[in-house]
Amino acid sequence: MPRPTEIQNIIEEAVAEVLDAALPRLRSEIVRRAVEVVESLAPAPGASPSDLLNAAAASIYESGSQAEILRRLLEGEARFAGRVALFVVKGSTISGWQGIGFEDNDAIKNLSVNTGSGLVGKAIQARNPAGGSPQEFDAGFIRAMKSPIDDHCTVLPLVVKDKVAAVIYADAGTVPGGTLDASGLQALTRFAAIWLELAALRKAGGSATEDVSQGQPVAAMATSAPASAPAASGSDEDELHKKARRFAKLLVEEIKLYNQPRVEEGRQHKDLYDRLKVDIEKSRSTYDKRYAESAVASSDYFTQELVRILAENDVSLMGAGFPRS
Repeated sequence: MPRPTEIQNIIEEAVAEVLDAALPRLRSEIVRRAVEVVESLAPAPGASPSDLLNAAAASIYESGSQAEILRRLLEGEARFAGRVALFVVKGSTISGWQGIGFEDNDAIKNLSVNTGSGLVGKAIQARNPAGGSPQEFDAGFIRAMKSPIDDHCTVLPLVVKDKVAAVIYADAGTVPGGTLDASGLQALTRFAAIWLELAALRKAGGSATEDVSQGQPVAAMATSAPASAPAASGSDEDELHKKARRFAKLLVEEIKLYNQPRVEEGRQHKDLYDRLKVDIEKSRSTYDKRYAESAVASSDYFTQELVRILAENDVSLMGAGFPRS
């Protein structure tokens, strides 16, 4: 019987032989996957901003989890900026989650920024994007990541369930020719926020809260209890009305964000319902599953929000085919 040292030598030679045979295939596979990632981030030749926005929104829309939504959001925003990073809000600080376009993207995960001052404070307090010098974002961040070539950045709050759950840092990068499209970044961030909240609300039962520090996404997005549960008091019913109206609002905002060209055309031609019928009825079904058999069914918040958000409170813009009751 071979001695232990001889067995070890035999195993090492066998493993080395297998690895030598497999390395070319593994190398090709790694290169192929890397090319796919780069191509997914690079804009197609001649693609317009609206094309890029629609493609990024579609990618978010198809995501199955909150973590995936956030990853797709960053990938989409990388089409509108040279460098982007997502930070999760935790009390008085924001902690790095992921970055794209930096020399060391993983270094983002080790950074923290104070939420009470500078561009971060402005963005969180106003719940709107704030632009300015990167030094106003965080001096330590800039020392670690280098200042962008044009000395300008944008900070965007990701507002989920009326709370700033995260902020996005974006700049044009450190090499000439970089881009920073604040409008595209804002539209995509808003779409992702709505989709994050809808994904949480649609989740059946339990809590939608997940821990970003464990590689999972934004906290503070717990789902509500099933709407069919009977109200125990007037205050419970009032709360149910608030939840129903908010759910309807989110559903309709999703329709608007995902179909902006058709919304504008529908307003001009006064046929919004005909142009958006498939999306409207799909969302109406989602709303009805939650609230049609509840104490708030007669309020029909979904129809109210359709008129308010899509038709800007002018029901005639919905068209003759719009069911009003």
